Parts: sequence; structure tokens; C-alpha cells
Amino acid sequence: MRFSVGLLNEYDPNELVGIAKTVDNDKSYKNLFIADERLYKNTYAQLAIVANVTSRIGIGTGVTNPYTRHPALTAAAISTISEISDGRAILGLGAGSPMVLDQLGISQTHPIETVSSATRAIRELMEEKNVTTRAGVFSMENARLNFVSKEKIPIYIAGRGPKILSLAGKMGDGVIAGAGLASVSGMEYAKKHIQRGMEYSEINSENLDIICWAFLSIADDRDTALDSVVDIIARIVKAVPLKTLEAIGIPKKDAEVVKRIEDINMLELKEIRKTLTEEIVEQFAIVGTAEECLSHVEKLIESGVKHIAGLPFENGSYDTQEIIEKFSEEVIGEIK
Repeated sequence: MRFSVGLLNEYDPNELVGIAKTVDNDKSYKNLFIADERLYKNTYAQLAIVANVTSRIGIGTGVTNPYTRHPALTAAAISTISEISDGRAILGLGAGSPMVLDQLGISQTHPIETVSSATRAIRELMEEKNVTTRAGVFSMENARLNFVSKEKIPIYIAGRGPKILSLAGKMGDGVIAGAGLASVSGMEYAKKHIQRGMEYSEINSENLDIICWAFLSIADDRDTALDSVVDIIARIVKAVPLKTLEAIGIPKKDAEVVKRIEDINMLELKEIRKTLTEEIVEQFAIVGTAEECLSHVEKLIESGVKHIAGLPFENGSYDTQEIIEKFSEEVIGEIK
């Protein structure tokens, strides 16, 4: 069983250094991923900081996309991270989301074809090949990296929809089963679609690393833990198409209640809490007391999940670093 940590790209350098050292020194954790979300801190600058203060963990994007960053520049950036980390880089690549793209005025056209083309182009660039492609969203004309990583950089394809998960099974070195699949039923759904893609695998990966991606909030009481994640979950449910939400197991009537919210910014936490069912929350998050989080994780493990990445959200009980430490000590440490 493996565990990793995900972070939003919002931490100041000193705080990031402390978190990175904590994860690197804790053998419970395998990787540290940093998001490429909205107009926060630059992801690759933050990964460079992490690379310089760690020696063991894999480090990567969790995740970037081919709409806001040209895939050739992504190939160069992640190859740079591989170089300065002595080959520990991982590229997490997805299609982005409306929460990422809307404020930049970018339309998520042809997401499956775009991620497929980007994955292929990035992989060929990192193999020292010249690449010419026209994918609609981006193009390359005889592009070639001026340097390459000495170590292979695995590409983990991220998503929650059936087609992107199948693409991940077909083309990925690994899969990040995205936010909304952190339940037993969610991961069963994910594995079904990943397996369909693996039947047409282009890299013959029999032991594909499938990461269950979950928001993480441990607190001294459940209410405090819930308060830190319900806002982001409500925003995702509101942004994601209803058909996708139904596919991952969220009842249509429950999703529609959230989608009817006109302006989430106008709601207090207690109102958002009333709108989101506990079932929706646990589709996205491992949340509650340490005992409740342990119960959630044990259910995932019993269902066959072999890798969980937790994205910690600070709450009224603990900050990010403390949540990472508490999860290691009181959840991972208690797993039989």
C-alpha cells in the first residue's frame, strides 16, 4: 500500500520547505504532487524548491493541462525538474477544469483528443524525437527539446470521466483518479474504465499505478473537518457536468440541489453544509476524526485500492503540516 501527498500551489516558500521536508523524512509517503491551478504560485518554481530540499520522494505536477501550458513547454519544464531532482520527477497531466480555465477565457474543446495528443507529444519530446503535430488547441512544427532527462519521466493521466480514465489506462504510466472518486464505488467505477483502456495499452503496463486522489481533512471533531472542504466540493459539483456526476455515483437529485445555488460566495458554511449530503462529501474527501479517516481508508484498501494521495486542507484543529503528520501517525500507522 502506498500513500502520497498533494498540495495546492499556494504556499509561501518557507512553509513549502517545511512541508516538503516533513513528507520526505516520513517513509509513509511516496510522492509529493503540486497543483497547477488558477493564478496561484508557479507550479514549477515550487517543484524546484521541493527538489532542492528533498532527496527521496517523487515530485510532480498534480496536475497540469495542455490548455494553459503548451505541451512543449511542459516537457521542458518537467525535464528541468527531473534534472535538478536527480530523476524524481513525475508529470501529472489532465484536461483541466472550468475552475481552472474559465477565468482565463479558455474553452475546453475536445478534451480527450487534446490530452491524448499532448501525452504523445510530450513523451516523444522527452525521448529526443522531433515532433510535428496539429492538435487544434496546440501545434508543433519540428519541435525538439535541447536537453532531455537522463531518467524516464512517468506520465500520470488524471481525470474522473469515463473517456479520460480509459485514455489513462491506454496511454498512461499511471493514473490519478481525480477528485470525486474517493469512495469504494467511485474507485470501482474508475478501475472499470481504466481497464477498458488497458486492453488497448500503448505501453503494456500490467501493473499500472492507480492513485485514488482525495481531499484530506483530519480534525478533533467531524464538524471542524467538514468545514474546511465543503466549499471546494460544492464548487466542483456546481462546475462538473451533471452527467459526469451521475456516472461517478452522485445521485442526480443531490447534485441538482447544489447546482441550483446561484452564488456560492454568498453562502455561509452552515448553508453549504446543509446543501451537500455526507455521501457527496465522502466521494471527494477523507474527512473527520483520525478514527473516521482510518475507517474510510480501510474500506478503500479492502476494495483493492493500492495507492492513495491526500490533498490536505487546513482546519480549525490542524494546519497542513500537522495534518500530514497526523495522517501518517494515526491513520497509515494503524493500518494492519
